Amino acid sequence: MNAKAIAERDNAQCRILVVDDDRATAEEVVEAAQLLGYQCGYALDAASALRSIAEDETIGIVVTDVQMPGMTGLSLLDELSSRFASQRPLVTLVITGFGSIDVAVAAMRNEAADFLTKPVSRDDLAAALRRAMRKWLRLCGERSLAALSASLRAPPGDLGQPAPPSTPLAPIDDAELLKITRKLVRMREQRGQFLNPALFSDPMWDILLDLTSARLEQKTVPVSSVCQAAGVPMSTALRQIRSLVDMGLIRRWSDPLDRRRDLLAINDEAMDAMRQYLTYLRDRVGV
Repeated sequence: MNAKAIAERDNAQCRILVVDDDRATAEEVVEAAQLLGYQCGYALDAASALRSIAEDETIGIVVTDVQMPGMTGLSLLDELSSRFASQRPLVTLVITGFGSIDVAVAAMRNEAADFLTKPVSRDDLAAALRRAMRKWLRLCGERSLAALSASLRAPPGDLGQPAPPSTPLAPIDDAELLKITRKLVRMREQRGQFLNPALFSDPMWDILLDLTSARLEQKTVPVSSVCQAAGVPMSTALRQIRSLVDMGLIRRWSDPLDRRRDLLAINDEAMDAMRQYLTYLRDRVGV
């Protein structure tokens, strides 16, 4: 698979913003990123970049020059961390024509994911953007798990009234969890008999549900089986699997008994979150 295909597969929900006071350089980087399959735009100064990021929540990767009039690229990194780190995943890369150890160290201190020196080759840019996209997806996965765990610690009470965060969930064994999981799968299948499944398509959730069931049955599942169960085109299911792997929610490896196929399993942290959620459904919703 070429670099453009990889980018188009991974970046459906993440835009790149290039920040450089030299318009020609900014346009050159944007064009290179777009040729690689990324959605990309540019800003000519840090202030414009901050406005764009605040207004467009799809911006997840920022590529900035260091030497700019007014606010420098390093100051921009610090500002991005202060303003947005607690709100959403944001990955930064630094490109500069004046590479030095001091600048590189300063960039890393500001949590830049990569440091590139001009002129940047297409291969170097492609590799840096792939690493940045994977980091962005991992951060998204960590936030999703944290949000799920937080919501389970403080489930909503009757009639929309919040219940005390300390409300305990009764213990549940794997056999009962498996029954709940299978029931949810059946409900999904039955819903498709009455309504167009595309109206409620959520392949990531379906994949996690199937892998949760497999984990409870102490099984590993071939990628092909998971794709088929997701109820979406194979290309879509494979893209969602790749995203879940990059998020750290599931793992994928070659079958040692049959190298022609790969296996999937849900990771421990994601399984713990699913266990809490299924227990919540039993105790609070009555599934």
